[in-house]
This record gives sequence, structure tokens and C-alpha cells, in this order.
Amino acid sequence: MKIVGIIPVRLESSRLPEKALADIEGLPMIVHTFKRTEISDALDEVYVATDSVVIKDIIEKHGGKVIMTGTHHKTGSDRIAEAAQQIDADIIVNVQGDEPLLDPEHVSQAVEPLIKDPSIQIAVLVTPYKKKNSSSDIKAVLDLQNNILYCSRTDLPSNARTKVDVLWKMSFVVPFRKEFLLKYNSWEQTPLEKIEFNEYLRILEHGYKIRAVPVDHAHISVDTPEDLVEVKELMKSDIIKRKYNNSGVRV
Repeated sequence: MKIVGIIPVRLESSRLPEKALADIEGLPMIVHTFKRTEISDALDEVYVATDSVVIKDIIEKHGGKVIMTGTHHKTGSDRIAEAAQQIDADIIVNVQGDEPLLDPEHVSQAVEPLIKDPSIQIAVLVTPYKKKNSSSDIKAVLDLQNNILYCSRTDLPSNARTKVDVLWKMSFVVPFRKEFLLKYNSWEQTPLEKIEFNEYLRILEHGYKIRAVPVDHAHISVDTPEDLVEVKELMKSDIIKRKYNNSGVRV
């Protein structure tokens, strides 16, 4: 079984322009994400999928592989689906480019359900989360088998009657079976997906299950300037970066 990681990334970002190039401890954010993904024992290969020549040049300077994609994609999943058509793989793992504090072990944990159970088509990491009213983070509610019932930028479940101290936040390491990824990509955007700006609702709206994989201490992704400040501070004491941040290559 061949498992390939693809990191979709674009240069433009509405909330944080050119965030992929943001300097974190001397390296662009996308390089941190790529290097940490590459460390994972679960992956046979890792590619960055982008429409930016600037990002392509940076990744290649750091020894990475790049697949150039079109500029028309509305979601990261759509971008990796285009890239996946050029790759021989059974499972494609979507790792969002704004995950510079990714724990490589979490990639292995995310993939494990698809390896063990051929009926599972897609999985996603979820992590305990206490911050409230953050529309940049997608929260999920799970059934008793750890399948996602619904996910939203609104806090779930409601604490209107019962106090809810801890939520599940989706952390975007998402393994797909390649055939299912291409099928999903062929569907039009769905009503709730458009309302929530959440591409994974397209899967739930078509009646398929997404297996949630709970993990502790999954760090935040970078969606806002405030997130970037927090990540820069956390990176100062990060241990994993020592495995790759000594090449002397700087961009």
C-alpha cells in the first residue's frame, strides 16, 4: 500500500497575506510544514501542490518535490485532487500548508484507520479545544463510533442548557483513499459547505462518513496574525524542528 502526503498551498490569503512565506525561526512557514510532514514514517513520498512559482522555488531549494496546479481551485482538497491524478498512490494524505507545528506522529495516527479498515474512505484528526467563539477554527461533534456527525465554525455542541467546557477541533491532517478523493472532487459544492465555508461538509451532505481520530496537543494552524504570533513563540521551544532546521538553507 502506497501512502503519499500532499501539502496544498497558495500564496494569497485573505486573512493573512502571503502567510506561507511568513518567517518562523529563520524558515518560511511552508518549509516547516513540508519538513515535518517528510519526517513521518507513514508516508512513502511528500509533495507540495501549488500554483505559485515562488513557493515552488522555495520548496525545491529545500530539497522538496512540487506539483504545479491550476489557479482556479476553491479548496485545498480540490488542489490535491488535481495533484493526485499525477501520482501512483492508494492513500493521499492532505496536510494543510499552515500547520508549521505539525507532529509527524499525528500523520501516522491519522492514516491508521484506513490501513486497518478498508471500509473507511477518509479520516481527520480532532483535538480537545477550549477556546470559544473562534470562527477560524472548525469544531466537530462525533457519534459513538468516532464518526463526525457535523462540523462547524460555530461552537458545537451547544451549551444553552448544559455547560460545555471542552470541544473537539478539527486538525487538518486528512487521509483519503485516492479513488474516493477523486470522486469527492467531482461533486459540486453543496449547500452547507457554501454556508459554512467548510469543504468537508460536502462529504457529509452526500451521506458518507468521516472517521475522527482524537489526538492530544495538536497545535493551532495559522489563520490569523494572532495565530502567527503564538506559533512563533511556541516554535522557540519546539523539539521537532531540531531534526530539520540545521541545513543552513535560508530563503
